[in-house]
Amino acid sequence: MKGLHEALVRYRHAQREVAGRGAEEIRVVRASLEAKASRWRARLEQCQAELAACQERAAQAAGDGPKAGDGRAAGWGPPAGDGPVDCSGYARAAEQCGDRLEQIRRWQQRIDAEASEFQGTAGRFADLLENDLPRTEEHLLAVISSLEAARRVQAPGS
Repeated sequence: MKGLHEALVRYRHAQREVAGRGAEEIRVVRASLEAKASRWRARLEQCQAELAACQERAAQAAGDGPKAGDGRAAGWGPPAGDGPVDCSGYARAAEQCGDRLEQIRRWQQRIDAEASEFQGTAGRFADLLENDLPRTEEHLLAVISSLEAARRVQAPGS
């Protein structure tokens, strides 16, 4: 019985560590996904800015020629008459960044839902480890003590 008591104590401590590692893994995954989301948000903003700049160049190229302040009059930007400006590559890049960011958001939602379920179960398990198991250990110690005390009592007439 003493061995059982010692095993229960070791079990309780080991399971606390397991539950703690699970919570830490969830924290690490969430942080990793947030870092990826942040990088893709920045990349999306960059792609959108590049697309907007291309669209501005396309609008200028489609116009009647250089206007004051549009860059062509100053000698930079696409010269008039070079034909239409193709922004499709910028549009595809922006769309791909948006798709990737949305995919990461879906993973974040899935992790949050699964983590919520885990935390509910882990909370009940932690309650068992912190409350029920110590009471069981105390009860087992009391049984052990009473058995040891009974062993020390000598029967009358012996």
